[in-house]
Order: sequence, then structure tokens, then C-alpha cells
Amino acid sequence: MTKEEKLNELKKVFSPSTPIKQKDFFHGRINQLTEIMDAINETGQHAILHGERGVGKTSLANIMMASYTNLFPVKVTCNSQSDFKSLWLESFEKVQFSQDSDGIGFNPTQKKSIVTLRQLLGNTDSVTPSNIINLLMNLAGFKFLFIFDEFDNISDHVTRTSFADLIKSCSDNIENTTIVLVGIADNVEELLGNHQSLERCLKQVKMPRMSYKESLEIIENGLNKLEITMNESVKNQIIEFSSGFPHYIHLLCKYGAKELIENNKTEFSSPYLKIAIKKGVENSNESLRDSYQKAIIDSNEISKWKNVLHACAIADSDQFNCFWIIRTKLPPQNG
Repeated sequence: MTKEEKLNELKKVFSPSTPIKQKDFFHGRINQLTEIMDAINETGQHAILHGERGVGKTSLANIMMASYTNLFPVKVTCNSQSDFKSLWLESFEKVQFSQDSDGIGFNPTQKKSIVTLRQLLGNTDSVTPSNIINLLMNLAGFKFLFIFDEFDNISDHVTRTSFADLIKSCSDNIENTTIVLVGIADNVEELLGNHQSLERCLKQVKMPRMSYKESLEIIENGLNKLEITMNESVKNQIIEFSSGFPHYIHLLCKYGAKELIENNKTEFSSPYLKIAIKKGVENSNESLRDSYQKAIIDSNEISKWKNVLHACAIADSDQFNCFWIIRTKLPPQNG
């Protein structure tokens, strides 16, 4: 490939700023995709995909749209202003299909027109769970997947309760629809509240940090597409630095590979990793840098909290993403 071709490909294979949209550039997370598919295939089952910020939930939601076949997939991103009505009107607007209608005259020919589920919903002054159930029940010949991403942005209790009621009603009454909620949370209660009736119909899919194997897959597949090599030591350092967050793998690989390509080099070695780290820090989110500064500043002991934060960052975590720090008493210093 030419330098220009590699730089264009680089934007696709390593994208730290935007979620992955194409299956060819998405790696890992097979277990989570399979669990969601199991929910789709099981009558009356819906799903909630939850995990901490930055583990790739939105990327996985995008891949769901491309991976599952024989259904209408719809994804809507929630915001703080979203409510039950606006979210479902937006969802139904995205489902389009052709409808036959008779023409006018003695020998009318049938005409095809494009309609949306929103049009079929009719009066939209008030949208309730029962309105949605009635509409979907009349479309039993179709199969739908509705994904609501960033559901944690919704703070309105009424909206969350309406979703809980709808999921329960869908589970009891219709077989052609699966609802998937995606958001930052440790469990279903953080997103929907304590609804005991949802336990049997809402499959909880935990999105953990990426494993070593999944992280390695991102690095190797991306670099292979760019015709760039990297030794095992550098791969391990990138995986260690990223701590299971795909964003940081993409970030370091992007800046390092860009420097290589612009200098017509093909081996991603330690010096290029140092360049990638420096540029990654320079281009990191301003709020992240502010948080770091606030965390380490202490009027009495400037260096203490910086060392503590570093120790926390490199500490090994358990299956609950928790770690232990053993405090030792340091011997008194002379003077």
C-alpha cells in the first residue's frame, strides 16, 4: 500500500474517538454477542447490556445492528431530555417498509408506498406501553430488535418505569420483539429500578473489560491491515497500559502507527510507543487531565497522592474490578 492508502486505512482500524461501526474492524466480545442472540431467539426474553464507561458497549450495540439477520434492527441513543414518547417515536420512524395500495380507475394498478411504524401508530399525542404492544401485535409477521443505547442518561423515573412496564408486557404478550437496553451500570436496578417481575424476562449481560486475548486481537488485526509489525514486548506494554479499555489500545496504536507511516517505517518499536504515549496524553480529554490534577494536588505533600494514584493504576484487579493496597509503615527519615 502507498502512504496515503495506509493513512486512510489507519482511520478505520484504529478509531479511539468514535465507536466501531463495521464488523470487519470489531474484535472480541463473542460471548456477549452470543448472549444477546440467545435472548433474541428465546420467546419473551429481553436483555440489558451493562458495564463501566469505556469498555465498548456502544461499539457492541453497533455490531448487533450488522450481525443479527432476519429482523428489523433499530438503535436509538438516549439523552437527558429523552422520554418514553420521544424514544419510541424516533424508533418507529426508523422502521420503514413498502405497502401496496390500489390505484383509482376501472383497471387500477397497485402502487407501492413507503410507510413507517410511526405512521402506523396513528395519534401520537400520548404514547403508552399499551399503544406499542397493540401496534407490534398487528405486525406478527415481522421480527424487531430495538436497542436503546446510553440508557443511563435517562433520570426521569416515569420513563424508566414505563420501559419496565413495556418489557414485562412484551414478554407476556408478543413474540416478535426484543428490547435491549445499554448503559453504564453494575446491575439492572441501576438502570430500571427494583422491579422483581423483570428478573425472569430480562437477561443481564455484563460487559467486562477486554481480556488479554481480545486486546491482542485488536492490535494484531489492525497492524496486519497496515502492514506494520510489532514485537511481543510492545504489545504487552500496550495491553498493560490499556487495562482492558479498548479506547486506549486504539489511541496508542493510532498515534504510533501514524508516526511510522509518515516516516515510511514498518516496525512499531519501543521508541514509537513512547511517541504514541506522549501524543495520547497531549490529545487526551481535558476533563480527564483536570481530574488527574485534582487527584494528586495536596498543599502539604505534593508527591504523595501522585504515587498513590500510580500504585492504584498498576495494581492487579480481581473479577470484580477491585484491588487491594497493603499499607506499610515506612521507617522515619533522618532529619
